[in-house]
Amino acid sequence: MVNNLGEEVNVNMSSEKVIKKMANLLRAGATLLSYSCPICKSPLFRLKSGEVICPKCGKRVFIVKDEMEERKVYLGLMLKNLEETILSKVNEINLIISKRNVDEIDDYVKLLIDLLEVLERVTKLSERVR
Repeated sequence: MVNNLGEEVNVNMSSEKVIKKMANLLRAGATLLSYSCPICKSPLFRLKSGEVICPKCGKRVFIVKDEMEERKVYLGLMLKNLEETILSKVNEINLIISKRNVDEIDDYVKLLIDLLEVLERVTKLSERVR
């Protein structure tokens, strides 16, 4: 099964394995919540870190009170994904630049500067959303 972010989700884990995983979470200090996973309907657990996870899917879940809070969480996730994509592209360009002669890198340097400017804006926007 694939979730709404396009990620593969393991919903076919045997019930025995899921129960063992839940027991291990409880032993580790996690709290069983009254909410269920929107994907597989398994009970959710809050870790000591505050993160909410589904033991069956292994995915992080965000519990929101209203539509505004949902938008804020979704925007934060989108910005984080964008930031990771930009960093990946910066790394790709850096590898290209390191293998080229100085006279061949002008366009790559301009693109790198543009990406770093966008990254700075995304980072500032992410800080405002938090």
